[in-house]
Amino acid sequence: MRLIHIVPQLPPALDGVGGYALALARCLRDEAGIDSHFLVADPAWKEEGATEACFAARRLEAREAGSLQRILEESAGQGTAVLLHYANYGYQRRGCPLWLESGLRRWKVGLGRSARFITFFHEVYAGGPPWRSSFWLSPLQRRLSAHLARLSDRSATSLDLYAGLLERIAPGTRALVLPVLSPLGEPADPPLLTARQPRRMVLFGGTGARRLVLFERRDDLTAACRALAIEEILDIGPPLSDPPPGAIAGAPVRCLGPLSDSAASACLLTAFAGFVAYRPAFFGKSTVFAAYCAHGLLPVCSGGGEAPRGLAWSPGAPAGPADLQAVAGAARRWYLGHAAAGQAAVFRELLAA
Repeated sequence: MRLIHIVPQLPPALDGVGGYALALARCLRDEAGIDSHFLVADPAWKEEGATEACFAARRLEAREAGSLQRILEESAGQGTAVLLHYANYGYQRRGCPLWLESGLRRWKVGLGRSARFITFFHEVYAGGPPWRSSFWLSPLQRRLSAHLARLSDRSATSLDLYAGLLERIAPGTRALVLPVLSPLGEPADPPLLTARQPRRMVLFGGTGARRLVLFERRDDLTAACRALAIEEILDIGPPLSDPPPGAIAGAPVRCLGPLSDSAASACLLTAFAGFVAYRPAFFGKSTVFAAYCAHGLLPVCSGGGEAPRGLAWSPGAPAGPADLQAVAGAARRWYLGHAAAGQAAVFRELLAA
């Protein structure tokens, strides 16, 4: 079987949706024998430096319904399915990609029952206060997600919350809930925390996530580094517009820049902890949190005051060796419950149904 993934971005851009799509493509290839191709919906995307040369990728020349329809009609023939990775702001600046829904609808209606179409909802719709555009555009975003859910043969998402929203806006939708995969792989036997010396804290991800940690949540990061006796902080990702401080809580900050998947995975395997400024209720959609869990380090959470659900440690919680290893172990067990082999089996059934 051949599967076309529609994504907003792929490497060299560091993007959570693209990272999950690549991780899923790897596990579908290795565990289910499904051949993945990518359609990147960013006309400015350049494949130079992309990390997955083994997967064919094509760039959409223009974000237009007609362009999308033509490419799918050319590419999605007999025995081919289409998987849309939907994060509305990834396809249009205001989160209302009308062209995407229109192009997919024209293609799907034109092919009728022979077109197998699945949507993975990384987002459903946004909200916000009246002084933000998301407040006024939320009704249109809801309509677009509802149309895509009805157009899809099957739907999946990363959170129970999103599954509930889809059922509300498109009654009858039964979205399968699958937390996202680690974009850096799944080491078979990561070392225990006691073997990870010196004690390093990792900050991994895109510029927005790391800027939030280093500048808006620096007090929490400082408290965590002190409580955990962190000796070094490794910053992994694209350079920030404002350079991070040279040290935090006495621990020097080393900016490693964007690394290959294998190099980043090696850093996580030696790190003691990884910091994420993410609400615990949304852990299931975070590829950064997934990478921390898969690599057996201690996830450290600054989530705006919410309890970390036992899957992450936060400053003020017990910090004895047994306590910290219990959190790291719980996080890894949670991840293994939806790891690559299991997801491949689920998607194989979705594509064949």
